[in-house]
Amino acid sequence: MKSAFGKLLLILTLSVIGIGFYRGWFTVASRSLETPTKQVGVSLTVDQDKVSEDARRVKAEAAELTGKVTEEAKELEVQVKDRSRIDKSPPQ
Repeated sequence: MKSAFGKLLLILTLSVIGIGFYRGWFTVASRSLETPTKQVGVSLTVDQDKVSEDARRVKAEAAELTGKVTEEAKELEVQVKDRSRIDKSPPQ
């Protein structure tokens, strides 16, 4: 059970990192430090505004989609009720 959870967590983490780089949430920059040790500085930047905007947009789209599904479900419920009334009516 632990290994399945670990694999799922690893896949989820890698997915978020991949999507983050693709969407521009994260950027990596390097700069060479002019020292005798030939060190290279690497920095990771997180664009919190972009992450927040994408999260807001996803929430709005999800709310819109769930609203459409709810409306369609209500329409189907009405159709089923109408059909059951027709089926229960006595033959003439």
